[in-house]
Amino acid sequence: MPSLLLDHWAQLVRDFKDSEKQYDIEPRDSELLAMAIVDWIQVTPIRQWNLFVQKRGEDFDKLRAKLEAKGFDDQAVQRFLEGDELWKVSLELGSH
Repeated sequence: MPSLLLDHWAQLVRDFKDSEKQYDIEPRDSELLAMAIVDWIQVTPIRQWNLFVQKRGEDFDKLRAKLEAKGFDDQAVQRFLEGDELWKVSLELGSH
């Protein structure tokens, strides 16, 4: 795993954690959410990658359901997914 990519992702996660404080989301919860998304991408065979990247399709729905089942705040998940750079780098990190 390229360390530059990991460093970039870590900075994006720090920014996300800071921005989530205004919604009363604990920084640790934001970090766990980010790690859960990357972990899921790493261990789950994603059959429709192009749809998944576009935040659509069955695989994406499964990710959302898994995050909900783990108890992550739905609005926090939505904000994470709306961060295009964070999503893109998480995808890249998860697929390595």
